[in-house]
Amino acid sequence: MPTSALVRNLRDGELLIRDGTTPTPKSLIVLLDEGDLSWTERSRTIEIKDRGSIAQGHLRKGDDESVSLSFTAKWTQLLSQSIEPTDPLALYEFLTFQPPANITSTSPAGQQQTLELVFTIHDPAGGSSEVVTFLNVYRETLTLSEGAEANTIAFAGRAFQTAPQITRSTPE
Repeated sequence: MPTSALVRNLRDGELLIRDGTTPTPKSLIVLLDEGDLSWTERSRTIEIKDRGSIAQGHLRKGDDESVSLSFTAKWTQLLSQSIEPTDPLALYEFLTFQPPANITSTSPAGQQQTLELVFTIHDPAGGSSEVVTFLNVYRETLTLSEGAEANTIAFAGRAFQTAPQITRSTPE
């Protein structure tokens, strides 16, 4: 069976978050995520009608729209470096730019704080992976919930681009 024919699912994905630290960005692989990353690419259209009639009207391209995206992850702790500087960063610290973690925005100073999200979908048969990159992602909402099985963090935001960058990587 060709590798491209295998359906990908939540077991094949990995979500990485990077900040704007140079020359080497700080990064965090989102562990315990639900596998529910989703994004929406929007296309605006302006409908020009003739006295309310579609028949004689025409369509025009509308304004660009940024990509909306969301994901959910379980959390073990909200703060780690804030308590113990040698511990790895916690997801909440990364997403909220907590002071002791020294997370640097990917946007220039004075603009909204943003991060880069990189979603890699591995081929279960060992073929090429696909890499979906969201640039300048800003947070719109961060919902923290208590649950019987696990507490969760639900992130919703936008990538300041009309579509993510999608590339294929060759197997190693």
